[in-house]
Amino acid sequence: MLEIRNISKSYDNKEGRIEVIKDFSLALKDREFVAIIGPSGCGKTTLLKIIAGLTPSSEGEIVLDGKKITGPGKERGMVSQNFALFPWRTVKKNISFGLELQGIANDKKTETVDHYLGITGLKEFAKFYPKNLSGGMQQRVAIARTLANNPEILLMDEPFGSLDSQTRSKMQEFLTALWERERKTILFITHDVEEAIFLADTVYVVARRPMRLKNTYQVPFPRPRKHELKFSEIFFRLRNKIVSDLEN
Repeated sequence: MLEIRNISKSYDNKEGRIEVIKDFSLALKDREFVAIIGPSGCGKTTLLKIIAGLTPSSEGEIVLDGKKITGPGKERGMVSQNFALFPWRTVKKNISFGLELQGIANDKKTETVDHYLGITGLKEFAKFYPKNLSGGMQQRVAIARTLANNPEILLMDEPFGSLDSQTRSKMQEFLTALWERERKTILFITHDVEEAIFLADTVYVVARRPMRLKNTYQVPFPRPRKHELKFSEIFFRLRNKIVSDLEN
């Protein structure tokens, strides 16, 4: 279980102290898919960086399976919007990067990379370079590279934000299918209401800076999910409630 306990984050500048996050708490159960939705610039990315151990909080603590997080660790994998692939490495070599750093034996490394090439639909692109791939395919590589390190938790910071609408929809269905297969705990950051509802089991709505929890919604739709559910009355009502929270 991941516990976010009373996290606050502030910065000092010429005009004084800026509060980015204020007394924010929530808990993620193992294998749960959670979305946090809020306005752009409200502190969502800062929260992910604190969970990832990339930046310290001003107050509070992050606890994973009873242990306080004090820095980066391979049990937490992060996927961002900009793909962050190495342009000089092939798809296969990008996916194997973390395994190489860990000194994983070649046979185990090959087995792991081949597994994630397969489940992400990238086998036929193994020898391609990032420049030869579409945005959606590049994001698949980024996700496969993160999963290859076998993290307990996947931290996703608006990973589909730079994709066109059609590709974004396909990647949402890809991610839900991947989650059903891998069952990793996922914390997904977005400012797209429909995306949050379609992907998550639980949606947390956060207020504008300083970021704080505003409301929580349990998503009632069974899995597997298809985009047709977005036309249902239940989806429409839930969407309107969340939009109202964001606007008020």
